[in-house]
Amino acid sequence: MKHSLNHMLPLVIALFAANSSIADTVEFGTFDLAPYVLHDDPQGRPGLFMEITTAIADRADVPVDNSVLPIARVIKNLERGLTDCVVALETPWTLEHLIQVSEIHDQLEIIIATRPGFEITQLSDLRGQRLAIPRGTFRGSPVMAEPDIEHVLTNGYEQSIDLLRAGRVDAIAGTALSLYHSFTTENVKRPEVGVVLPVESNSLWLQCVKGQVPDDQLAKLDQATSALREEGAIDAFLQRYIPPEFK
Repeated sequence: MKHSLNHMLPLVIALFAANSSIADTVEFGTFDLAPYVLHDDPQGRPGLFMEITTAIADRADVPVDNSVLPIARVIKNLERGLTDCVVALETPWTLEHLIQVSEIHDQLEIIIATRPGFEITQLSDLRGQRLAIPRGTFRGSPVMAEPDIEHVLTNGYEQSIDLLRAGRVDAIAGTALSLYHSFTTENVKRPEVGVVLPVESNSLWLQCVKGQVPDDQLAKLDQATSALREEGAIDAFLQRYIPPEFK
């Protein structure tokens, strides 16, 4: 019996180590939305959030499994505890439900682009109008909270642009980075857009579900993100995804 136990001990240790390794893997969710994730990009870019997540994980030496999913699915997985962390704008919803681990960038603008000839100077001018916005974005933000605006939820910025071109909505909303990227890929010319109005500016953060990631790993992720930001690596990533005409 003692001989058998001696033979089994290394197997038990190996299994325990394997299970510990699996448990230590941090599950990230990344929004499947250009330019945060790009598929078959001519320049070979994986997408802004993909680059940021990979760089943070490598610097922190933390094992990461990154799932690329629609925004609504990522949010649902965060709510269910199936996803641990996300790179996302700081919003009232994330402040309530997630831990803000480390700031990635201090200013990403949310803008509204109107149909030609439709003049606005503030968000409230859209009351009674139709605003296209990708499903799952900006939960709890003023863009979604205004009750007198008719929100038309779309599957992405390309669909929002199609609705604007067809005259089926009065305006579209999104981050400046995403909309400018989509204007370029969809070959939108300036006369096809009316007013481009910044309505909000939010910080981009690494954020995690409360109580799901061990403190030591949170500390490593925080230190890695701060180092990348201070070294200028985050700004370098951003510059790769801003179309030349908007720099």
